[in-house]
Amino acid sequence: MKTFQTSAAWCLGILFISVSLITTGSSEVVGPADPVVALTGDDIILPCSLKPSVSAEDMIVEWTRLNPKAEKVHLYLDSRDSFVDQFPSYRGRTSMFNEELKNGNVSLKLTNVTLSDAGRYRCFIQTLKKETTVQLLVGAVSQPVISIDGTKGWGVVLKCESGGWFPEPQMEWLDSSGTILPADGPPERHRDSEGLYTVRRHVTVNRTGNNRFTCRVNQLEINHLKETEIHVPDEVFPKSQVGLIVGLLIAVAVVVLAASAGVFMWRKHTEEKKCRKQLEKQKIQSTELLEDVNKRKAPSSFVQNLTEQLMAAKKQIEMLSKDKDDVTREKDGLQGQLNDVTREKDGLQGLLNDVTREKDDLQKQTGQLEKLKKDKEKLRNEKDKVIRERDEHIQNLTGEMEKLRNEKDEHIQNLTGEMEKLRNEKDKVIRERDEHIQNLTGEMEKLRNEKDKVIRERESDGMEDMEMGGVF
Repeated sequence: MKTFQTSAAWCLGILFISVSLITTGSSEVVGPADPVVALTGDDIILPCSLKPSVSAEDMIVEWTRLNPKAEKVHLYLDSRDSFVDQFPSYRGRTSMFNEELKNGNVSLKLTNVTLSDAGRYRCFIQTLKKETTVQLLVGAVSQPVISIDGTKGWGVVLKCESGGWFPEPQMEWLDSSGTILPADGPPERHRDSEGLYTVRRHVTVNRTGNNRFTCRVNQLEINHLKETEIHVPDEVFPKSQVGLIVGLLIAVAVVVLAASAGVFMWRKHTEEKKCRKQLEKQKIQSTELLEDVNKRKAPSSFVQNLTEQLMAAKKQIEMLSKDKDDVTREKDGLQGQLNDVTREKDGLQGLLNDVTREKDDLQKQTGQLEKLKKDKEKLRNEKDKVIRERDEHIQNLTGEMEKLRNEKDEHIQNLTGEMEKLRNEKDKVIRERDEHIQNLTGEMEKLRNEKDKVIRERESDGMEDMEMGGVF
């Protein structure tokens, strides 16, 4: 009965192992179809799993970064995490979900991601000789900063700057309705010692209904977008001098009109004076003729002719009087026009005074803008100085960290050597112990055999004694 139970247990065990091997052999290693996107400083998961799900607790799982060269990232061996030969930059930053291994989840968690972590990772199940790859994209972003950089024509020049980006982003300006504005030339780009991009772009904007403008920075590869909006006060925009130009044109027109009216009146006055002299002259001639007639007592024919001449002169005088009245009326009309022109001139003078005051205000604002520009330039220089000092400090820290890392690697290597030496000594002790135990076992076996021999001899001697006693 006991032999049957043992045989049944062996059969069930063999059946279970066979089913497990068949199930495991049919599983595939599956990764994500799309790249994993992360920002510097993030904690991310590189997905990898077995489909259909089988336990990976007793398997060997190896994570490796393939480019630009193979780097050992993480190793799961003998049912535990192993950090032997792990690439130094990944130390203390990798882990697996051990409680999920039974469900076939062999994903890798990577903490505090850096730009240098970007690349293609291989998830390799050594037990199954199957693998998949995961693409990791790492980016860096920052909020754009907008500042007023002066004036240009009737508009205001705005500057947008954003640093600490990777990969290189695109920058554009928009108005309040979302329409892209034409920038003042292509964007300025700079890459620092850490490989991060700084982008800068200018745009000249004119006064709008709300004076709101947006700077947008976009990185399509990592699908990240940052925006900053600015409101430009009306006081910052240069004052328009259209009114001044119009006023000057009107003033010139008034001067020309007044000069024309003066010339016309001078000509009319000259003609009127000339007519008046002619009338006076004809009056004198008529009086002289009448006196001469009376003295000479001229014949009737002569008197008739003289009368006709007098009548013609009278008509001419009436015509001249009529012309004089017309000239007087024209003079009154021109005087009214001159009064209107004078009133317009006074209005234009007031407009000119307003324009002058606006011009003074504009000069004052321009002075303030120049001062702000100088202060801004000073701040920019201080900022550049701080950035250079920061870069130098980071470079020094990087050197010190590299030195510490090398010392740590050397120390770990020494410890590894010592551990290997201790392991060898341990193995040697174990072998010597096993040999000693084996020798002791052999001696004990030899003693046991001698003991059995002695016992058999004693039993044989006893039997002989008993036989001899029976004889006696």
